[in-house]
Amino acid sequence: MKKNGDSVRDWAEKIFRRFLSRTSLMVTLGVLGLYLICCLFYWYAEFGGPKGTAFYNVLLWNTATLFGQDYADHYPESVGGRLLGIVVLLISMFGVSAVTGYISSYLIERRANSVRGLKKLQSLRNHIIICGWKNNQKGLILDIKRKNKELKLSDMVLINNRDEEQIRFFLADEELRGIQYVHGDFSEEDVLKRANARYASKALILGEEDDGLTPELIDSRVFAAMLMLKGMNPKIHICAQVQTKKYKNYLESNKCDEVIYSEEYTRYILSTATLYNGMAKVLSSLFDNGDGISVQIFDLDESWHGKTFAEVSRYYKEHNHIMVLGVLENMGAEYELKHSVLAEAQKSTDYTQIVQRLKDVKSMERNAPFLNPPDDYILKEYTGLVVLGDEI
Repeated sequence: MKKNGDSVRDWAEKIFRRFLSRTSLMVTLGVLGLYLICCLFYWYAEFGGPKGTAFYNVLLWNTATLFGQDYADHYPESVGGRLLGIVVLLISMFGVSAVTGYISSYLIERRANSVRGLKKLQSLRNHIIICGWKNNQKGLILDIKRKNKELKLSDMVLINNRDEEQIRFFLADEELRGIQYVHGDFSEEDVLKRANARYASKALILGEEDDGLTPELIDSRVFAAMLMLKGMNPKIHICAQVQTKKYKNYLESNKCDEVIYSEEYTRYILSTATLYNGMAKVLSSLFDNGDGISVQIFDLDESWHGKTFAEVSRYYKEHNHIMVLGVLENMGAEYELKHSVLAEAQKSTDYTQIVQRLKDVKSMERNAPFLNPPDDYILKEYTGLVVLGDEI
């Protein structure tokens, strides 16, 4: 995620760029130029130029006058000085008002666009995009935030086309203060560009809960958004939720990183809960029932490569009181994973090995879980650990 310094710098650069593109720059430069010219003439008319007093004294007095302050130790005596003093007062009345008016209108417009979801988020990097809307959207966002304590709400972007009043009420919630919002259809390229999807790290695509849409139509929009995101940002990790098996297959065949098929999970939970007493509570506990203990996936440190599953299981049990349930082979986004494997293959001078590695990459199953492997299972690169323990 972005550091605070980077965030402030990006915000300042964005404001400066926006400022340059507006007529407020010309107005400001015009007022400033007229003011300096008046000060220069006043300097010569009242003090005779460099022979009388320093120019910065004139700037100090006129600037104080400009903002309504009164210096009792000086007032214009010459006719020219008094006329120029009147001009300075007029600048304070109209020029400064014009500049502050432009700034105020920009800030008001910026705030209004933020609420309406119309502003562009070009300064965001490595953020999370949440496409679509669920009835318990707040609970979903807070769960994501709770499971990643380093994640800031300002690094999360919502994209949906809910009505303005509903979104205004939603964004006003104190627990969601700072979250970003883009209004529009998440399956359209222009809307994704406004969310700066090109530089996002993750995307969660939810089907809109709308009574006027059929499940297939909802899933088709999810599928279109996934293809659009992959085309804009091949490195992004995408998790998509669908309601129909047809689009589940479409997503998997097009290399979607995570596919959540709601019907499949519901059927599994119902069937196992029917056969085994207490199974529903066990599954709830595994997924996190609020006690802070849940199934998680850890990155495997390079120092464990070449060691056995028994060794890593024993270490985590003794030092962290965490149970290792299995491994996740070929972990990572498809683009990064295949790129790193091919880079390693190109270092070899053995063309037979390179060809074999290319075949392996083509048939590689990403994020393949292997639960309860044998104790002598050798840990390899691109492997994650599936664990049960306290959330970190």
